[in-house]
Amino acid sequence: MNQTKGFIASFVIVIIIFLVSAISAAFLADYVGIWKKPVIGAMAAFCVVISAYLTSPSHKRSAAVIWLIVGAISAWFLAGDSFYPEDSEQAYQLTIIPLAATYLSGLFALLICLVWHHKKLNKITRRSLR
Repeated sequence: MNQTKGFIASFVIVIIIFLVSAISAAFLADYVGIWKKPVIGAMAAFCVVISAYLTSPSHKRSAAVIWLIVGAISAWFLAGDSFYPEDSEQAYQLTIIPLAATYLSGLFALLICLVWHHKKLNKITRRSLR
């Protein structure tokens, strides 16, 4: 029962972090004056994967991978047809830059989680061998 509550809490936290990170990334990109769509996607993907790993009560790596896959599918639909911004030389031409930024950021976050998990396991193993 505690595992179920933990995963429900993790789910709610990840959704909230997705919304907060996407909104704050939009404000940040607007403030800096850069193209919003790749920044929003990259920040949201990174935060979702990291928060899924951190908040999952168990099976942390699996949770991060599952959220990466869910996020990648969602990003495919949310990005839709992405066009370069109006002030670009390629204005109104199709591009995959926002989707690629989202995918690369999510993969980078997953890599961080896997390395982090590996180091944590090594630390626990060394401690138990003493």
